[in-house]
Amino acid sequence: MQEVNLITSRLEQSGIVYCLVGGLAAIAYGRPRLTLDADLVVALLPSHIDPLIKAFPPEDFYLPPAEILLAEIQRESRGHFNILHQHSALRADCYLPGKSALAHWELKHRQQIESPLGTCWFSPPEAVIIHKLLFYREGRSEKHIEDIRSILETGALRDRIILEQWITDYNLNTEWQTVVHGAA
Repeated sequence: MQEVNLITSRLEQSGIVYCLVGGLAAIAYGRPRLTLDADLVVALLPSHIDPLIKAFPPEDFYLPPAEILLAEIQRESRGHFNILHQHSALRADCYLPGKSALAHWELKHRQQIESPLGTCWFSPPEAVIIHKLLFYREGRSEKHIEDIRSILETGALRDRIILEQWITDYNLNTEWQTVVHGAA
């Protein structure tokens, strides 16, 4: 997944704030595992569209057209677009913060980490855990529970009080109990 730097470096050069979430963030804070794509929260503004398009030339990348990017920026929640590297098949799923308090918090508290991917910005471990709990609630995939346990085992969690507040805010107590005590 070293190719992820092809995406993150271009975002940085374009002045776009991002943080890696999902599997790559779980790996950075926990144990290695296979993941096939990169998930990012991206603070994309209308003024970023032209620099973004220039940063990802069509001979090397797929990026949606400007009008689609603008429509996604204007969504209040769950705005999303993909960046595909045509030569490696790396897919970056880019999620826009919209009105999500969690997304805005994680962008504000993102952490620059040196990893096998290079130096990248990552969502704080508390937010990675919340995302994993949300994904577990949606699809019941055990990989999310294992990712959370891995993060907890490495001691990467920094602020349990903040984590517990997000768990309460998102009504994730049942899912959290599955992590802490096993199957629900």
